[in-house]
Amino acid sequence: MKSNLPNKWFYGVDSIRFVLAFIVMLSHFDNVYATALKHSSHLLLRYAGFFIANAFDGIAAVIAFFIISGFVIHYPNKNGIPDLKEFWIRRFLRILIPLFVILIIGSKFNHPEKTVVWSLFCELIYYALYPFLSMIRLSWKNKFLISYAIAALVICLVAYPDIIAFLKQTNVNFEGSYRPGAGYFTWIIGLPCWLLGVLIAEKIDALKPVTFMSLLIYRLLAYAISCFCLVGEFHLHLSYILTMNIFAFLLYKWIQTEIVYFKSHKPNLILERMGKFSYSLYLCHPLLYAILGLFIKISPATYPVFILVIITASYLFYLLVEKPGHKLARIINSRYNLAS
Repeated sequence: MKSNLPNKWFYGVDSIRFVLAFIVMLSHFDNVYATALKHSSHLLLRYAGFFIANAFDGIAAVIAFFIISGFVIHYPNKNGIPDLKEFWIRRFLRILIPLFVILIIGSKFNHPEKTVVWSLFCELIYYALYPFLSMIRLSWKNKFLISYAIAALVICLVAYPDIIAFLKQTNVNFEGSYRPGAGYFTWIIGLPCWLLGVLIAEKIDALKPVTFMSLLIYRLLAYAISCFCLVGEFHLHLSYILTMNIFAFLLYKWIQTEIVYFKSHKPNLILERMGKFSYSLYLCHPLLYAILGLFIKISPATYPVFILVIITASYLFYLLVEKPGHKLARIINSRYNLAS
């Protein structure tokens, strides 16, 4: 069934965003089911516990978010940014207004949101750089290749202890993180992942339809390799900083296939609607988890309660903060346009 797509948007993208935000949320929960099953006397249940414990890779989901962000930013601006100030006002305010609110509330609870805001700071840098990258007279493919080479060099320099830890299979100086140390270079390391989304936007209109079987294969592959990366970080001394920029190529193909598929197929409307508040879910869940934990102890019985309450509260945050923030950005832009 052919979808009536708006000129600057694609169905299915919001669904992916919600799924990714949901994975990030679950990756930050204490998985009580996995803990219980791993201590079972039955072998199959122990295997099930091991699988559940490694079923949700939040870092992999963040890399997928980077790719989607690059696609969403570049597609409507492929032929140039009509108004640079308007571009920056809208993009920055959409992130900063909700972020500012969460940072204020989080200060009362030792900033649990710090587990996710690092990626938002990277996004802000990419929004700031994008117009200048657009002015460079090189193909986006060449810009990607240059950024990938620079990121690889930075990884070799800042992740040298992780490289040695993997080669020698030792915990000595092993960090395992995608943002080692203070994380000052993370935006450089993640930039080629973001530019993969730009590459999708460059060619998406010319790509031929894909079958559901192709989509399913990419979904399963992306999920299976994400689980391997999580296992590798915990059990093989294989740091995220060594795996994610390679894994990003598979995520690129998966996300591209999703977007192409839903150009000609109807998406799940519930997931599409829930994807509208995926940013609020991504941003709010660490703080909501910390606050809820003050009143309810997480257990097999309360685990679903945590999930439902956090999703509901994130939706309310979207209605009260994020959505009005979008409106404010439009108002500021309209006043700016009138003033100019």
